Amino acid sequence: MSEVLRPRVGIHDFLNSRPILHPFRHGLVNMPFKLVTDTPANLADMFHNGELDMALIPSIEYGRNPDAVIVPVVCIASIGKVETVLLFSENAIEDIDSVCVDPRSRTSVAMLRILMKERFGKDISIVTGSGSNPEEMLRNAEAGLLIGDAAFAVNREKYMVHDLGEEWFTHCGRPFVHAMLCAKRGEKWDEAVAAIAEAKEAGLKNRELIARQETHDHRKADEIYDYLSKRIIYDLNSEEKDGLSHFLSAAKRMDLCLRDNLEFY
Repeated sequence: MSEVLRPRVGIHDFLNSRPILHPFRHGLVNMPFKLVTDTPANLADMFHNGELDMALIPSIEYGRNPDAVIVPVVCIASIGKVETVLLFSENAIEDIDSVCVDPRSRTSVAMLRILMKERFGKDISIVTGSGSNPEEMLRNAEAGLLIGDAAFAVNREKYMVHDLGEEWFTHCGRPFVHAMLCAKRGEKWDEAVAAIAEAKEAGLKNRELIARQETHDHRKADEIYDYLSKRIIYDLNSEEKDGLSHFLSAAKRMDLCLRDNLEFY
């Protein structure tokens, strides 16, 4: 395939995406595309602007792009506690009126807005932070929202910490789809899609190795393996599609996105 025809594919480089990236980075699966890694929010912007042909983007961003279609070979989802979408504060969750959010987060902000509105009847004030320092975030609002690897560093003894994956499941009893692979309607990148599906399967078989490569601490490696194998769901099955539809419908009712229909590649 010539370089001109190689699609540009964006995959965020958080811990939860390591099983997808690992096979490409270690030559276990051929990569027939140009790989771009960045934060989920930046990848979404590049996808919307036409700088990427396919990308693993926050699920709320699918709902904001009428030209996007879901490529159902991989997703980042969870059911119940997820460990990497955390609301922290010195107050109880029902007393929170303002939240300083991780600038990399979009789906989790929408998830938080829905939870606060539907569970507690609150329209919270959102302040976008400049980084992921908890103390700095709490100087700007009553609570902070961190996602991804930075969430692991939140002091569970110093703050009241709420896992939003767990709060979501308590609220509606459904999985939550944090990110999913999307392409543009009418564009076909079958070779790239097949390679990503192959990489996912290879990566899932190597989760224990990936966990050990992330740290020399055996206890920490066990925690990472537990996260990758028990917290994160990589298959967009019927339960995940139902959870995604529920989320997008709630987001659309609150004018957080434009569409709630699921359209597939």
